[in-house]
Amino acid sequence: MSTEKMALVVLKRGLASMRIDEERVYHKTKLLLKIYRDVVWCIEDRVCEIEAEYYAMGGNRLAEALDYLDDYDPNINKKDLEEKLCSLLKSKWLIEIVDKALLKIKNYPDYGDLYFNILYKQYIVKYRYSEKEIIESLNCERTTFYKRKKEAINLMGLAIWGYVIPALRDIWQTECELNTN
Repeated sequence: MSTEKMALVVLKRGLASMRIDEERVYHKTKLLLKIYRDVVWCIEDRVCEIEAEYYAMGGNRLAEALDYLDDYDPNINKKDLEEKLCSLLKSKWLIEIVDKALLKIKNYPDYGDLYFNILYKQYIVKYRYSEKEIIESLNCERTTFYKRKKEAINLMGLAIWGYVIPALRDIWQTECELNTN
């Protein structure tokens, strides 16, 4: 089996083993990535102020944010989701969740750097690259770009809902247990 097919098989197995609905997570991830840049812009100036609020409230926002990210409907209107995330995640948690997932992707053994660059240039960097510019910078064929982009979004979904959110939930639960003892 080629490395290309193996990467896709491993990705699909990862999603299935974690009981993650591939199609639903794909659409949730794509929507989250589409609004990421605008949400960051919205909260960028307030991150320090909001972080202080978060600690003053005892960290309850993280649990609320993780629950919301885990359960939102991918069919929701993009603008509605953006507004909800701007008000719900009034902290750097969204940024940290996406950053942690991107680091996980960058370290992925097959095409990790390629997946990272596609996502970064398409959705993360402040000044968005056009798809033509991304294809040229990656020196790949158009069909390869679209195929890898879909794989990258799927991998991002696996990283967010399969690894980052569960890890943050564990940290939050441990902190809550330590604070109640």
